[in-house]
Amino acid sequence: MHTRVFLPLSIRFTAIGVFCFLVFGTGHQSTGAPQSTLAFPAYLQRGNQVQASYQSYSKYLGGYYKSLVNTLRERAPDLLSFLEAPDSIKQGYQILPVILSDPPPQEHTGARATGYSWPWTDRLIDREMRELLRSAAALSAAQAMSATQSRAVLEKLALDYRRQRERQRNIDAHVQYNRFWQAAIAADRAGYDRETKLFNEVLARLEIHDDLKVLEQATARDSVALELLNTRLGLAEFASIARNQEAILTQRIDAILNRMRTPAFVVVDQNPHEWIFRVPLFTDIEDGEFVATVKRIIESTWQLRSGKNVFRVELEISHISTDSLYAGSDNPVKGEYLNILRHLARFPSGGAILTTGALTTHVQNNAIVLGPHPVTARVVAHEFGHILGFRDGYVRGYSDLGKNGFQIMEAVSDPSDIMAAPLTGVVLPSHFEMMLRHSEDKKSLIAPNSESPAFNRKPSKT
Repeated sequence: MHTRVFLPLSIRFTAIGVFCFLVFGTGHQSTGAPQSTLAFPAYLQRGNQVQASYQSYSKYLGGYYKSLVNTLRERAPDLLSFLEAPDSIKQGYQILPVILSDPPPQEHTGARATGYSWPWTDRLIDREMRELLRSAAALSAAQAMSATQSRAVLEKLALDYRRQRERQRNIDAHVQYNRFWQAAIAADRAGYDRETKLFNEVLARLEIHDDLKVLEQATARDSVALELLNTRLGLAEFASIARNQEAILTQRIDAILNRMRTPAFVVVDQNPHEWIFRVPLFTDIEDGEFVATVKRIIESTWQLRSGKNVFRVELEISHISTDSLYAGSDNPVKGEYLNILRHLARFPSGGAILTTGALTTHVQNNAIVLGPHPVTARVVAHEFGHILGFRDGYVRGYSDLGKNGFQIMEAVSDPSDIMAAPLTGVVLPSHFEMMLRHSEDKKSLIAPNSESPAFNRKPSKT
């Protein structure tokens, strides 16, 4: 699947009665003004309801912030440094995401399934609205206390607000994520039906893998007791059947996930013990330091030493000004909404593209289109993997929730693979092996096989 996203993964109340209405009146089944079910599909109607609820929540978070600032300014001005202004997240052309440091390495715990939906996003909003109500009540109580008594309460509220802002950013990301992927599902139900079947097979393989692991651990702990159970229950036969089922599922899953085609514009230079994958990349991003950071992240991540052999990617970046793209007329300005497909069509062919203007960072054809939300360095490298021709190694399925739109479901096929686990995975020898095998100019390359010295092969992790 080329199109992607990371994940993944951001009041002064005039009347408590009005606030309670907003908390409970804009919940999961809020409808607002009547809408024709013929005018909008269910996923869009439900999304509009959640969007309205989110906007109300954001409005009152902003009002609470102002009240908190005024109180701190009067009673504890030194605590103002704990706060940050609740500016809305800006979107549009030339709006760049903050690139965060990668989280510390974690032990691989196996595949996991996650889900996203409008009802779940609505629950996140309701939970934060209730938290705001508690914070507003605590702030009101602090205003009636003496300066000494209110100090501890105000310090806690100031610290809590920083966490509330982070959760708001997370909810905003949920809203944009649902907007993007539910529309994608609606536009290609047949394709996502196939992906859902693959999703179920990935989960089935995980369950078998976990069962066999439990069996192996039991054998290590008490082989005598297990032998007795084996005699009575036929555990050896069960294990044999399970391993056979796992192998069949792996063959089917790999046949789909390993489909890739290295684009023709990727040129491979081969030197003694070195393979360099040169990728031309066009960008209209004006911030040269940001582009240099992206280049450094991609090149440092997409490299590998296998024995005495080295495999690496090298970007050849060309900057194209907005004036050049738009021929000096109708130039988009910073923050302007873009029709992404029309914008991408203005770039030269024969290379990858790095640009801005998306709701959420994803790959469209041969372009990385950046959204406004923070991304980690490894997620940037993951998105570039799509440019090289790899599909997502996590599998995205769905279920139809009727009037609530779609439930988006994701499962990780291999937690060690950067294309399956963008937050924790790494570039593997198999990535470069597949690029060589699928390169269009096969005659000029040495495609490694089971006997090739180019790679020190390891068993695949499932």
